[in-house]
Amino acid sequence: MMKKRYLAIPILAIALHFLLSNLLYFLVERLVLDIFHIPPQQFMKHSYWGEILIYAVLILVFFTLYKLLWRKDISEPRTATNFKDVLGSLVVGFGICGISGLWIMLAEQLPSLQKSVEAINAGAENIAGGNAFGTFMIAVIAAPVVEEILFRGIVLRSMRKFTPVWAAILMSSILFDVYHLNIVQAVYATLMGIAAGILYEKKKNLLFPILVHFANNLITMLQGFAPSEVNELISIFILIMIAPAGYVICRSLRQDKRADSM
Repeated sequence: MMKKRYLAIPILAIALHFLLSNLLYFLVERLVLDIFHIPPQQFMKHSYWGEILIYAVLILVFFTLYKLLWRKDISEPRTATNFKDVLGSLVVGFGICGISGLWIMLAEQLPSLQKSVEAINAGAENIAGGNAFGTFMIAVIAAPVVEEILFRGIVLRSMRKFTPVWAAILMSSILFDVYHLNIVQAVYATLMGIAAGILYEKKKNLLFPILVHFANNLITMLQGFAPSEVNELISIFILIMIAPAGYVICRSLRQDKRADSM
């Protein structure tokens, strides 16, 4: 019975996120257009404020759900926030972005994947209507918080109750990439999900996977707004970060093995 409960939690949580986010988008749109009678063009220009409000509600709902689900799990050791692990998480996020850049460069050369790459680029341009502040608040701050609470804090943690750790990390990462509904994006979303899952499993602290996600999305945003000369420097930086990111993940895995052997 308990196993069925933990099996249902990931499915229900993802379904709740999908339904609630769409319902909130609908309600905000109707509130602005039908009740406040704001012209559609003006609404589209400042729609990111509505999206920020929606994400604030989602963060509140899913963080509350996260705390309620695991309120009795007080025995698990949790790594306190510290500079070394914060920096390591950011490095992992930058490195994942470097690998993602290489994958997108390859995908652009494959005719079967070119439309998926175009869809990613179009989606990035449409976030917050192309407004830099809105994009930062939504894609760089809010989305990582909501998605990491959902996929690492709820989905992964639920799956750990009935599967081995490695299987829980892999399955939660696959669900994370399926939720993005783009085959090119799914590949690096899975990779980021695995890295974030390893750090969460090692540290039991949601801040660290959130920082991985934050760093990845921050670089993506900067590349979308920066001039080509700056973009080249960013590309070099994230490629250099691949090796340090691998080191951070490998060190975490080795520490797990040492802890198991003690």
